[in-house]
Amino acid sequence: MRTPDSAVLERESELSRIEAALDSAARGEGRVVLIEGRAGIGKTRLVQATRDLAKARGFGRLQAVGDALESAMAWGVVRQMVERSVSRYTGEIRAALLAGPSGDALRALDAAATDPSEAELARTLHSLWWVAVDLSASRPLLITVDDAHWADLSSAQFLVYLSRRIADLPIALVVATRPPAENTGPLAQLSVSRQAERVLPRPLTAAALTALLAARPGPAAAPAVVAALHAASGGNPFLARVLVDELDALGLPLDESATAARVGTLGPSTVFRAALGRLPAAAVRLAGAAAVLGVGSDPWQAATITGLDPAGLTAAAEALAAANVLVSDGDHLVFVHPVVREAVLADLGPVARRGLHARAAVELAAANAPADRIAAHLAQAPRGTLPEAAAVLRRAAVALLAAGDARTATEHLTRAVDEDPDDPALRAELGRALLRTGEAARARDELRAAAAGLPDAELLAAAASATAVVDGPATAIAELEAAIRARPAGDRDAGRLHLEARLAVIRSFVAEERHRSSAHLRGYADLPGGTPDERTLLGLLAQMGRYEVSPAAEVAATASRALANGAYFDDATGSSEAMVAWVVALLALISADGVEPARREIDRARLRVRAHGSPVEFAMVANAGLFLNWRLGDVAAVDAESEGALAAITHEDPAPHVIALRATGTHFTAYAALERGDLDGAAAALDRFDTAHPDRPTMMPTIWLHEPRALIALGRNDPRLARAESARQRDLMAEAGLDPPTIPWRAPAVRAAMLLGDTAEAGTLATEQLAIARRWGAATEVGAALRLLAHADPDRRLDLLTESVAVLRASPARLELARSLVDLGEALRVGRRRGDAREVLHRGIDLAGDCGSAALRQRAVQALEALGDRPRRPVFAGPEALTASERRVAGLAAAGRANREIAQELFVTPKTVENHLGRIYTKLGITGRRDLAQALV
Repeated sequence: MRTPDSAVLERESELSRIEAALDSAARGEGRVVLIEGRAGIGKTRLVQATRDLAKARGFGRLQAVGDALESAMAWGVVRQMVERSVSRYTGEIRAALLAGPSGDALRALDAAATDPSEAELARTLHSLWWVAVDLSASRPLLITVDDAHWADLSSAQFLVYLSRRIADLPIALVVATRPPAENTGPLAQLSVSRQAERVLPRPLTAAALTALLAARPGPAAAPAVVAALHAASGGNPFLARVLVDELDALGLPLDESATAARVGTLGPSTVFRAALGRLPAAAVRLAGAAAVLGVGSDPWQAATITGLDPAGLTAAAEALAAANVLVSDGDHLVFVHPVVREAVLADLGPVARRGLHARAAVELAAANAPADRIAAHLAQAPRGTLPEAAAVLRRAAVALLAAGDARTATEHLTRAVDEDPDDPALRAELGRALLRTGEAARARDELRAAAAGLPDAELLAAAASATAVVDGPATAIAELEAAIRARPAGDRDAGRLHLEARLAVIRSFVAEERHRSSAHLRGYADLPGGTPDERTLLGLLAQMGRYEVSPAAEVAATASRALANGAYFDDATGSSEAMVAWVVALLALISADGVEPARREIDRARLRVRAHGSPVEFAMVANAGLFLNWRLGDVAAVDAESEGALAAITHEDPAPHVIALRATGTHFTAYAALERGDLDGAAAALDRFDTAHPDRPTMMPTIWLHEPRALIALGRNDPRLARAESARQRDLMAEAGLDPPTIPWRAPAVRAAMLLGDTAEAGTLATEQLAIARRWGAATEVGAALRLLAHADPDRRLDLLTESVAVLRASPARLELARSLVDLGEALRVGRRRGDAREVLHRGIDLAGDCGSAALRQRAVQALEALGDRPRRPVFAGPEALTASERRVAGLAAAGRANREIAQELFVTPKTVENHLGRIYTKLGITGRRDLAQALV
């Protein structure tokens, strides 16, 4: 039963909401529409209607259909939508498309398939997002995915990724799916996207079904028959059409009330009988092959696996098309509805399906089809189908791991091990994949079995990592120590070093192992840093040295060897945990005043991340950059770096490393606000973090947040709260067994104690801070600690501040020097040394202004005015009126970078850059880029 108007019957409300989403996208405000409903309710027709509406509005269009078979293929849905957009063109047009965003997408997917690292998924998602940005640059874009419940995991994750970043893009994303079976997974996440709107097509009413039947030729249906059809179908349009077709085939007239009694005997099982029950056997076989091969199957492959010759194929395909089962465009066979395909598969039965999958795998292998497509059939075929089955499954698993689908990868590798159980390397790959899925017990078994057949320190180390999850770190530590003792080679054997590195990593997470870990690491202090394992040991030693307050010069030397001129960063880029270790080693170098080698390291890392990085990797490098800029005293750069880092990971899931990045960005955002004198801004940044992460785990970056909270309390004249926040940080650090001078909780605690009149406590804490700083030895900490003691020891204030200034002149920390200069100037003024005070305060004012600390500059100005001087007031116009982020964008634009290039470099959208430039032009009083370079001078 075909009716031309049934696509929109009783769908006016749904279509109105879809039209509103398209109109919003056309204005540059992206929207997500999730069409959710059970099979046959009309989702596909709404998708097609959406495409027609978008075509009429001049949208570009990408489309894909999820498929149960392709759900095991990495990036299946994404490849489908890109390849469809290219396949209908030839010659120069096709070449032009492949030279643009479509080619970029295919190249990103091909590159990802060769790199199974954990980080590759994030990079590929970001690359694909940029493809969507580029495709929507010239005209609005509609992306539709039908039957998304069958989409492969990697493609579904891209839909979620895009949905979270669609707000200022001219893109409408319309996804049709059955209701998610669980409240987790990408489709569940998609439904709660801030830009997402759920459209739930309702069952047709009896009146609508009457209208549907009235469009058929012949007499009107009897009311009793309509009522029976409505009850039997539940208002499902597809099932209603199937039931009517079955009544026609049985010769039961719709206009006779007696037919109503027969309707109840039909039901959903009628689908196969109605569609295929009266077709020739060859047509039924072809339908079965097409159902097994999946969406858009090749008719010639389908014919081959069913034994049809060309004439038989033509006849069978024509019969299926005439019965409205399949449509063919000459190159593909497509079911008119997924319910029909499901009915065909159900009728085949498991044995017949496995046989067809086996024949499909053989044919695809003979045609040199991609490994993931062959593997999808091998996974459902009998063992022994292909001699090279294990190798094919292994190649497919690598691509799946790169796409973030570790679970399907482990299923393929498990089957591969069944095919070739005596290959230890294959078991090793399965063990590593199982670690990615969290199946630690199985992973350990496979890794140990692999190590027995292929002695390898890496396998023993990986097995110990699994043991740490299954039985706890103490058992894993004992396991590694036993493996190390069993090695016959010397201490610096490569295998031993790998085990030692894994032992050090596991120990670093156990507080009670800290002292043993420290002694263990010190034994490797002379390593040159020539291998990844050596760099891991040195990086951990540098971290330990910073936390345990070893001499700063030693820590700087260790950190430099760990970083190895960019080699440690190259080691780390496949894993978030390893990237965190790189950041920690870099922070140790910066804390030891090794700012120039740190700057070179960060610059190299930025180039690498800009070329092929993810938002999380960008934020990690930016966090290292903001720590460096804070050390140097560049408040504007800190503000820009922290804002950029937080913006880049706004939409990331709150994994522990993401929370740590947000905590660090928030910490320095608060610091920058405090230097501007913006107490409310600093408090708001901390409040945003607390609101977003109410149940956050305790980790170093969240512990450090108590210090800016204490500084805000001091700014609001609440010394009791400041003392409490400082004490909380002290206690948490004590629990972790560390007290580094670079995180000076004592600084706000001393100021709070002085305001509360507890000078004894203030003196004790300040003296402790100076002792720790001298043990560390970096000029920055020593100079800051001398200034802190000067506050608590008024009798020696001038001498201590004079020494602080002298020490800090040898430090890269300009803001710390500016603080000591201003404090010294105020002390000289109080001591009636007016001439000396004026000179020192003028230097402090200039340096505070250079650093961008308005609060410190204002304090120095007030001290100078008390001496009768009137310093030049800053003029906040022109470039000075720009925010830190605006200055960064303006500088890049003035250097000739296009909006897209700026957006790529800063990991934001082109629209964000456009908005920044609009504000910049207004503040600078110019009309466009042509005048920008001159206006910034």
